Amino acid sequence: MLGRTHAAIALTLAAAAIKTPEQLISGLAAAAAGSLLPDIDTPGSTLRYHLRKYTGILLFPVLTAAGYLLFKRGYFSLYSFVLYLIYITLAFLLPHRTFTHSILGFAVFMFILSGMNRYILLPAAVGYGTHLLGDLLISAGIPLFYPLSKNFKIPLIRTGSVLDILTGTTFWAIFAVTIYQKLI
Repeated sequence: MLGRTHAAIALTLAAAAIKTPEQLISGLAAAAAGSLLPDIDTPGSTLRYHLRKYTGILLFPVLTAAGYLLFKRGYFSLYSFVLYLIYITLAFLLPHRTFTHSILGFAVFMFILSGMNRYILLPAAVGYGTHLLGDLLISAGIPLFYPLSKNFKIPLIRTGSVLDILTGTTFWAIFAVTIYQKLI
């Protein structure tokens, strides 16, 4: 599934779940980041592409430094920071659709965020979870029980296909209506 489709689905569901306008910006940012994070294990991903535009070949050190700053400012506990380092290291070392596309990767992600504000935790979990569900629908599937290599799939959508684009466009439209209703 395309990154923009993953983001559209996550943002739509998170926007529907967010109760107050004060939580909207941080919740939607967390949902968008969570929806794109599993693909950080591939250089062509939406998130990695945009991060690399600003950091170049220093992407991994910049992500490490960002985690350290979150730790120093109290957003990450020490165990969250260590898990974060493990997560990004595995994402950069392992092939696409392995660790980051598994229940193990999702659990590590949730542990990293467990000490953060619950208004961020739920939308981020929605983003990551919908990414995994979306990739279950493509022909490649995902290794839910990584490190076991069996891929699980319900091959309904081909990445970049008309159905993928139509799904994304539909969710973007629903998202726009949802945001409009929340803000009026």
